[in-house]
Amino acid sequence: MIATRLLAVLSAACIVAAFALATLLPPMLSLSQLAGMYDGRMLNGVHDFVTAHLSGWIWTNLALPVLTRPSWLPLASVGIVFAGAAMTVASRTGVPRSHRRRS
Repeated sequence: MIATRLLAVLSAACIVAAFALATLLPPMLSLSQLAGMYDGRMLNGVHDFVTAHLSGWIWTNLALPVLTRPSWLPLASVGIVFAGAAMTVASRTGVPRSHRRRS
């Protein structure tokens, strides 16, 4: 029950944040442009970290496609995943016991 509420709150927070980004920023502002507005050196540092500690294909096949999407889309996606997880956790119930008496 606590996990369900926690996941629901995280889902709501992500979806509200995505809606705020979509309405307050230019509509097609990419995540890389948003990160560049926040700190111009951040993407270079992330690129250096990923190529030094992880494989290079992670940067080209995972990070770059996410960075080219609109800035609100990753938050909305995470919010939808949290909502699905909350619904999955909420639907898990024990096997109902039979109320029939055995004679």
